[in-house]
Amino acid sequence: MEALVGFFNNFLDEVSELDSNLILLVVLLCVAVLVIDRVRIVVQQLRKDTGFEKKTVALSIDGSDGLPAKTYVSDIQGLAGRPDAVIIEQGFFIPIERKALSKKIRDRHIVQLLVYMRLIEEFEGKKPPYGYLILGRNSRKVKIFNTTKRQRWLQQKLDQMREILEEKALAIPAPHPRKCARCAVRNSCQHRIDKPHNSSSAETTQIH
Repeated sequence: MEALVGFFNNFLDEVSELDSNLILLVVLLCVAVLVIDRVRIVVQQLRKDTGFEKKTVALSIDGSDGLPAKTYVSDIQGLAGRPDAVIIEQGFFIPIERKALSKKIRDRHIVQLLVYMRLIEEFEGKKPPYGYLILGRNSRKVKIFNTTKRQRWLQQKLDQMREILEEKALAIPAPHPRKCARCAVRNSCQHRIDKPHNSSSAETTQIH
C-alpha cells in the first residue's frame, strides 16, 4: 500500500511540473475527440432512422453542432430555404426534408423540396436529380424526382403566389377542419370550418 501511495505521489509531482500549455493541448485534444465522436453518433442515427447507406456523405443536418444546417438565399430567384439535411449521393447534393407528423405526401411538401433543389442547383452548380422526404415517426423514406414536369408545376405555384403578393390576384382560402381547430385566429375568420366535411382536401393533386 505504501508503495502504491508513493507511486501516485511521484506521478502527481511529475504532472505538476508539466508545462501548462501542454496540459491545455491535451485537454483540447480530448474535447475534439468527444465532438467528433458525437458527430459520428448523430450521422449514424440519421442513417439508421432513414435507411441511407454508409457510403452516403452528410454535409449538413439541422440541429447538429458538427454539421450545421445551411440556409440558401437567392436574390436571383427570389427564393430562400433551409433543408433539414443535405447529403451527397453519387456526386450530387441531395436535400432531405423531414415531416415527423405527416404520414402522407402533401403538395406543400413537394413544393418545399423542389424549391430546395432549385436553390442547390444555383449555389452548388449541379442539378439534384431527386430529394428525399422522411415521413412519420417510422421515418419512411420517399424519393421525389426533380423532373421537368414538376418544375413547371412549381413555377405555376410560385407565379400564383407572386401575383397574390403584388395584389394582381386574390388569395383563395382553403380551410380544413383539423387546421381550423388549431388556428390562432379562427374566431375572427369567416372562412373557418367548424365541422368535418366529406369533400376531399385541396392538397391531394400530386405531380408525378
